[in-house]
Amino acid sequence: MESKADSSSIRDELFDAARDLIGKIGYVEMSHADLTAIVGIGRTTFYEHFTSKEDLLVQMVRRDLPPLVAEIVDSIDDSLPPDDRLLALARSMVEFVGTDHVGLILHTEVPHLSPGAQEQISEAHTGLSMAFASTYREGVQAGMFRKIPPRLAGRMMEQMIMTGGQAVMDASDPGSEVSEIARYTADMVVSAFRVEKS
Repeated sequence: MESKADSSSIRDELFDAARDLIGKIGYVEMSHADLTAIVGIGRTTFYEHFTSKEDLLVQMVRRDLPPLVAEIVDSIDDSLPPDDRLLALARSMVEFVGTDHVGLILHTEVPHLSPGAQEQISEAHTGLSMAFASTYREGVQAGMFRKIPPRLAGRMMEQMIMTGGQAVMDASDPGSEVSEIARYTADMVVSAFRVEKS
């Protein structure tokens, strides 16, 4: 009988194998056979832990994402004015999406998942969505940001940040280019919402 420690260890090994494979071949190409071969377990053991490779991905993101989100949000100084906070949030997010394994998964693999899985992953980064939304609202109230429907504002921010993240991933040397790409992207995010001064 498998102990709790063994069970946890196998799950962690499967998460590690999935992260590695997704980075190399992508989620769609990754198979149960690939995962079980790397970890050295049978298919039956895999199914004792996860119902599918999608279930594995969702559980991995739900485990890894909340602490990363909290770290990003906590790193932003609350006393900054809304435009500076939005700039810092956007910059941190581009760096995260472009360089972190979970960011990479969110950017490239979530569209391949079922609606239910996408919803579960979306719930895992609620804290980040709330940070962007509250910063935007404060900026509107302060007269810094133009008022547009909040859902549209959120979609626009997300798309600009994901585009920046993709540019980092496509760069010949992501490590050396991430800072500049993140800076330009964050500037564009803030500029898109800033009220023009006459």
